[in-house]
Amino acid sequence: MAAVKVQKGYIGIEDNKPDCIEKIGKLIEGENRMKVQPLMTKYPQGGERQLIYACTGRSINSKMLPADAGCIVDNVETMVAIYNAVKSGIPLMNRIFTVTGDAVCEPRNFYICIGTDYAELLEAAGGIISEKQPEKMIAGGPMMGFALFDLHVPTTKTTSALLCMTYDEVSKYEPTACINCGRCVEACPEQLIPSRLADYSERGQKDMFEKWYGL
Repeated sequence: MAAVKVQKGYIGIEDNKPDCIEKIGKLIEGENRMKVQPLMTKYPQGGERQLIYACTGRSINSKMLPADAGCIVDNVETMVAIYNAVKSGIPLMNRIFTVTGDAVCEPRNFYICIGTDYAELLEAAGGIISEKQPEKMIAGGPMMGFALFDLHVPTTKTTSALLCMTYDEVSKYEPTACINCGRCVEACPEQLIPSRLADYSERGQKDMFEKWYGL
């Protein structure tokens, strides 16, 4: 806060972690510039725009930066890495990594060295349940991750999870014609119009796609 000259700091914690909210609240007692902000547990509550709105009530669109709303957003792991680099000269060499999914024997979190093999981490989590061979393995989360064809690849500083799913539900469904029901507009946390963006994308209308905040 001193480095970036801000007057108010929020620590956002989802409301399904009441013990964490209570503990952090006690740690910052007496520090009037900082506040623990309980957040509704929903996806994608951890997104920058959602956090800014939940904590300050300020809205920004997909082409704006947090700075445009007078905010800076960082996650805990980034803050720890900055602290270690500045105070102790320690580069980012480790991170928390999750191995999970219904095909994994013992889903768990690990504190790993960056560069550790995905296959080694899966083995440390008990491997694959024999009768549940995964149809899809994803690096990252189910929404923003990408599929892996081979687990003999190293983790990086931006990888956070390995998700092994018994069923690849997405591939079982074929796209259907849009009936303009508007449900995607109501559900979109970014306040976009997904049906319109999909239409522009299919037609290759890049200018219109970007005009309507597509990235």
